[in-house]
Amino acid sequence: MKRFAALNNSSDRIGFLLRYPEAYNLSLDTDNQVLKSSEKARQLKDIGNKYFGRGEFRKALELYSNAVLMAPREELGVILANRSATLYYLELHKYALIDAEEAIRVGYPKELFYKIQERRAKCLLGLKKHAEAMAAFRNALKALDDTKLCVEKKQKFESNIRIMLAVMERGNQIAQKTTKLPQKKSLEKSVEPKKLTLKIEDCNPLYPACSKAVEIRDDGGDIGRHAVATKNIEPGEILVIEKPHCALLLAEYRLTHCHFCLARIFAPLPAACNICCCVAYCSLRCRDADAKVHQNECVLLPTLWSSNTSITCFLALRAVTQRPFDELIQLKDKLKTSKGRFDVTVHKPHRGQDFEAFYGMITHENERTTKDLFHRTYIAMWLLRLLKKGPYFPENVKTPDTVEAKPSEGELYIGGLILHSLMLLQFNAHEISELTMSRSDKTLSKAKSIFIGGGLYPTVSLFNHSCNPGIIRYFVGTTMVVRAIRSIAPGEEISENYGPIFTRSPEVERKRILRWQYWFDCRCEACSAHWPLLDEIDPTMLRFKCDTGPACGNVLLIRSDTNEFMVKCSKCGNNTNILKGLKALQDTDVLFKSASRYLEEGKNLDALKAYLEILKILDDTLALPIRDYHLCQQGVRLCMLTLGNSAYI
Repeated sequence: MKRFAALNNSSDRIGFLLRYPEAYNLSLDTDNQVLKSSEKARQLKDIGNKYFGRGEFRKALELYSNAVLMAPREELGVILANRSATLYYLELHKYALIDAEEAIRVGYPKELFYKIQERRAKCLLGLKKHAEAMAAFRNALKALDDTKLCVEKKQKFESNIRIMLAVMERGNQIAQKTTKLPQKKSLEKSVEPKKLTLKIEDCNPLYPACSKAVEIRDDGGDIGRHAVATKNIEPGEILVIEKPHCALLLAEYRLTHCHFCLARIFAPLPAACNICCCVAYCSLRCRDADAKVHQNECVLLPTLWSSNTSITCFLALRAVTQRPFDELIQLKDKLKTSKGRFDVTVHKPHRGQDFEAFYGMITHENERTTKDLFHRTYIAMWLLRLLKKGPYFPENVKTPDTVEAKPSEGELYIGGLILHSLMLLQFNAHEISELTMSRSDKTLSKAKSIFIGGGLYPTVSLFNHSCNPGIIRYFVGTTMVVRAIRSIAPGEEISENYGPIFTRSPEVERKRILRWQYWFDCRCEACSAHWPLLDEIDPTMLRFKCDTGPACGNVLLIRSDTNEFMVKCSKCGNNTNILKGLKALQDTDVLFKSASRYLEEGKNLDALKAYLEILKILDDTLALPIRDYHLCQQGVRLCMLTLGNSAYI
């Protein structure tokens, strides 16, 4: 252990452990349950056919979807076509069309080609794409040359198609002669989530994920890099929109959510690898975007899932596998010199997608015990061995996975990056959430925020913690949206929350968690002033700000039943007129009742607007902590979560 403790870089630590036979005791075996199976796919398809024949289309859809994920390529075309028929009968023409066209792409029996072309045509008709529908009908007629239908059925099918084409052609002629009316919006039921394009309009040129209202400073020491307001920030204002450097689903959601964008899936599509059945995608776009990364991860994921390893191990590997080996090798000398820290300029801004920005995040490597480093090196070494099973390393770099074989310099470098990633992820990873709501209740009373994945957001990770945070986070897919949840003055620090919050956790417990998990002692306002829990805040005591303003900064404690309207400040000696403040409190009571009514009616955006207005009014008059203020913040949080990942279950 002394020899290990003397090592001063991650690659050397990896190389040290790989010299010992015990390092190879951890299994790299793959679980066969996650491999494709023709037999299982056919069984699922046959059961689905029975439900389809009985008109139980939802049940048939579920079984066909499971079969789609399980089927090898040679079985996939027919199963996709069957699911396409189910989706067509459910009047989900977009999904049905996607399946039909994908069935053709992966290989559909030539003698049945007429059927899939007819289905394409009907789906296109349902989508009001008449010209494309006519072309598909004509393709169906051509495909009759290869069919094995008897003459009578063939003639009937051809007759029906020709009648349909004649009707459509006649309709086109009439339409050309008459005045065109505005097309009615399609009545097709949509279950596909909207893909929102999120962007900061007026961004900080140095930190483009942030708005210009946010400045990132580095004061060194315990404070380090942190966010500061450049102007008055109002509750609800969008401050950051950031895509992850890397993100991944939790294992339990891998078949219900998209492996790429983390959206809930309605009609899952399999990975492009034709090997595993353990991941699913919501669309062809997501599948194709993830194809290269999945090629490196395909053989790794089953072992990782069966080992019940933490999400940080997945993310540490993803940070590597999403970049080609040659690209990371080119960064080797730069990372060794800069340690990932660089001068942020307009010409070289801090972008979360850049590996250098990722690498420069805090690891506390020099503060770690030898035992801690040994434990993480052991995990990183296992992850490296796992990565060597796949195609990630070039053949001239890859060495045998044995104690006798000396690891290549490239392997040790990548192993060192994995170890470095494991250390920084401990302090910088974020949970990605989804709000689940009850179909039977239009209110949010039964809504629950669940943890569906993890991600690394290099810009937001620069924000320091407060037990009374100034922001709230929600997610649209994997993109994080950060909004203010209280008024923040120019020059004031913009803090997020790392987990423990003063309204729910006692100060001693908060500090214990933060010291254990993040290695710092919290000195935020709530801890320094020993704020009580939400339930312990006295609702009869009002905390008015002195009218002198920030120059005084004193808080005047006034009972809610007071008859005095002019109160002298014990600090500056000036009088404060609290009548205006009391009137404002009456206004917030009305707004709070309106917000509650909106929530009961399912009008979440209207409720959010009312809650934000309450926060603005209270911020002008009162000083925290205030019970009603923090209850209002809880309402804001719940309403904002509906703007991100959400699902009715």
